[in-house]
Amino acid sequence: SVCNVYEKKARSYFSFRILKDDIYDALGLGGSTENLSKKEKEDVVRYIQKNFLVSVDGKVKGLVLDRFVFEGSDYTETANVVFTIEETLGEKKLSIRNTILFDVLEEQTNIVGVKINNTKKTLTFNKNKKESWVQIN
Repeated sequence: SVCNVYEKKARSYFSFRILKDDIYDALGLGGSTENLSKKEKEDVVRYIQKNFLVSVDGKVKGLVLDRFVFEGSDYTETANVVFTIEETLGEKKLSIRNTILFDVLEEQTNIVGVKINNTKKTLTFNKNKKESWVQIN
């Protein structure tokens, strides 16, 4: 999975792209994305919220769903999910715990790109490194 972290109008955004097949495997889903029930879509959102935890200056933040769509087709189809927090991250320490898909894919690597103010940093997560942080200037 890939997540980009950026700011716009006093909000911080966490924009995910996760391969459909991987998220389906993690949640035991099947069929086309057009036929997902409301509950199954909510399960996808909850799975990401449970496996991607954000803290700002040591305080845990709840991610609020902003957008959720599937894009692409066949084996390249991705879940594009965007969450926000009502806070800017400048001059703060952003800590992330990212365990998305670690429960289903042995060699899973998750990448988080942070581009805020003068801070541009790429964080990498895997089974041996589930937590990381960046000081935003």
